[in-house]
Amino acid sequence: MEGSSAVGAFGTRLRALREARSLTQEELSERSGLSVKAIGALERGERLRPHPHTVRALADALLLGDVERSALVASVPRRAGPSGPSGPSAPSGPSGPLEPEGWSTAVGGAFAGSGLTSLFGRDDDLTRLTDLLTARGARFITLTGPGGVGKTRLATEAAVRVRDAFPGGVRLLDLAAVREPDEVLPQVAAALGVIEEPTGTVHLVERVAGHLADRRVLLVLDNLEQVFACGPRVAELLGLAPGLTVLATSRAPLRVRAEQEVPVAPLALPALDDGPDAMTAVAASPAVAMFLDRASAVGGQVLDGAAGAATLTAIARRLDGLPLAIELAAAAARVLQPDALLSRLEAGTIDVGVGGPRDLPERQRSMATVIAGSVGLLEAGQRDLFLRAAVFSGGFSLDWLAAVEPILEPLTTVGSDDVLPRVAALVEQALVLPAPSPDGVPRFRLLEPVRQHAITQAHAAGLALPAADAHAAYARQVAVDAHRRLWSAGIGPVLDRVEAERGNLRSGLLRLLELGRVSEAADLAGGLWPYFAMRGRVREGHEWLERVHGTGSSTAVAWSAVGRMGLMLVVGDVDGLRMLGDLAIRLSERAGDTLLVVEASLLSGLGALFAGDLAAGERLLALAEARAEDLGVEEAHPVDPLRWARLHVQVGRGQGLLLAGDAEGATRLLAEAVTAARALGNEFGLATSLNTLATARQVAGDDAGAAALLGESLAVSFPLRLGWTLGYAVPELAGVAARSGRPVAAAHLFGAAATLGDTTSVDPHYPPSRAGAESGLAVARTQLGSDEFTAAWDAGRTATQEEVARFAAAVVADIASPGDTDLSLRGRG
Repeated sequence: MEGSSAVGAFGTRLRALREARSLTQEELSERSGLSVKAIGALERGERLRPHPHTVRALADALLLGDVERSALVASVPRRAGPSGPSGPSAPSGPSGPLEPEGWSTAVGGAFAGSGLTSLFGRDDDLTRLTDLLTARGARFITLTGPGGVGKTRLATEAAVRVRDAFPGGVRLLDLAAVREPDEVLPQVAAALGVIEEPTGTVHLVERVAGHLADRRVLLVLDNLEQVFACGPRVAELLGLAPGLTVLATSRAPLRVRAEQEVPVAPLALPALDDGPDAMTAVAASPAVAMFLDRASAVGGQVLDGAAGAATLTAIARRLDGLPLAIELAAAAARVLQPDALLSRLEAGTIDVGVGGPRDLPERQRSMATVIAGSVGLLEAGQRDLFLRAAVFSGGFSLDWLAAVEPILEPLTTVGSDDVLPRVAALVEQALVLPAPSPDGVPRFRLLEPVRQHAITQAHAAGLALPAADAHAAYARQVAVDAHRRLWSAGIGPVLDRVEAERGNLRSGLLRLLELGRVSEAADLAGGLWPYFAMRGRVREGHEWLERVHGTGSSTAVAWSAVGRMGLMLVVGDVDGLRMLGDLAIRLSERAGDTLLVVEASLLSGLGALFAGDLAAGERLLALAEARAEDLGVEEAHPVDPLRWARLHVQVGRGQGLLLAGDAEGATRLLAEAVTAARALGNEFGLATSLNTLATARQVAGDDAGAAALLGESLAVSFPLRLGWTLGYAVPELAGVAARSGRPVAAAHLFGAAATLGDTTSVDPHYPPSRAGAESGLAVARTQLGSDEFTAAWDAGRTATQEEVARFAAAVVADIASPGDTDLSLRGRG
């Protein structure tokens, strides 16, 4: 039998704690959710061993601190096995047997209150964890992720859910204060009640395994990142104790064969939404839901409607979905409105100056402390690389990272091959995260709170400005290289890479301007004009070029002028384009850049053609053609830009013939251009050639042939998101559909074209193309009633690009095979 002192220890302590807080049993009952009868039975010793959840409920209701909570837990008498305290099913040690339903913590504060707040966005993680711990029987699981991502909270919640599967008990052990890997096993032994013998720790693993015997026990080891070298000893213990399962948390994996790593990601962020139900949509995201929950708990008020939704979205994105960062920021909601909080975050503040919850461990009461703890685990070279990585905006690839390495000290100079091991170390410590890549090239990023911390530390270490200068120089080189490659074959990866690096390229541009290196800034902004034009990012391109317009060397002014001309052609500003043409050609000649001369001449020639000045157009196209031939003998230029220039001169001449009324000659020349474009493999050149040949076909009255060509152009343009060529092909196909007796389809496509025009600023102003679209629009309006036309237009206006692509393909197929007509595309007429 158990001694009476043991039996009454819990009841005596419970009563003392209640009376010290001047609470009656009835008041404690109301707070804890337990009945008055149950509390009375516990205090009188009639209930000998309360369940763990009962103890937690009482401790929470009494608002116990770490010490009092641990003492209350320790006063619960241990359970014996079915054969008695010394029976074979009750493995015992100096501290007694393990409780079949036991739940204990070696350091109570680490887990105290962990279940008192809601858990957001972790349903899938919990499902996976519980499956691993139960159905799949995983023995060694490590939750990894950046500091503040919620690994501890997830581990404890998972342990609660699976505790019935571990009749030998669940043990929670916080190892944050441990600094030596060799100290982990003694801590585990102490938590399990195994007292170390004076002979040392040589056989401690065997004694712990013997203590566990075949009991099914779950051991939760929290915060192993600073002692991850303990992994082999933990794995050895698992091998000797077949009933033991370990669930660990660490910013880095322990890298042992038995380990099953489960990365824990930040909470999902809201998508941008400015619709009438924006707040509902935004609040459904786990990151915003958690912020609202924590802000509400401190009495914070959040604006409703689209404005409030936009602010909450921005806050969640600045915090990058890190639960601890969200919790700490939400604590400021009692004194800061969301807009004011966002302003502080946008100013680079990772801790907004309001203390977080007092029941968090000291090391988690500020993000700076959490991040500094991770950085402190890095080696010197890894730490320097991490601080330099703060210069990147929106992520980076290895070539960018290698570019910001120092070059003054040979011992620290590395190439991209040498960068990889250190990047791997940063990824392992969850300071750098793998990021989605548009082109298969490995890509990484820093969470925004981590990046802000790194920026501060990089300035303090004197690394920020040298890294920014190297970053800007590389951004200029990336832009120049992209410009050349966009005139070659296979432009999709180039466009996607530039898209991914827009943040870095913009930062580089601003840094070059800040340093007064205007010519290099003009190389960067002007070199990217084809990207901005092809992807329909005209407004952004104009904004970049405005920063360098009219300043610097002749080359800089020429780059800026040519880039502006290209974007003017996209939006239909023919008069502005022609005004810049002569200046751009002269400055390009003076700069000695042949490709720049070709681009300036070609754009000027197209502008003249579109304005109806056919003679000037032909003269300028001839100049472009003549100067393009020089590209073939200049080592500075690859062969593809020569072929590209010849192709677009040929397309321009075909456009001129069509404007002159020679549809037959235009068709012949443009068909040759399509063949040349296929051989070159430049998708933009091919789509442009197909569009222009389709225009010639419809002018000649061959709408079916035009539809087939437009269908191919769309099949090329949609996957690459070529907004410029889509801006021509979609309305032209709409016109063809209308004249082919498909007014409903036409109205739908005209609506889609309107949305494309709004988002890309593309104005299909080549006169024959515009005339074909406008005639089709008039036909569709005439054949459909106002309501039917508006309904079809609105459907196209709100369709996604993927939906428009599928719809357009169906229209092309319908025109090509009228016997299989989908009558819904035709409507009346």
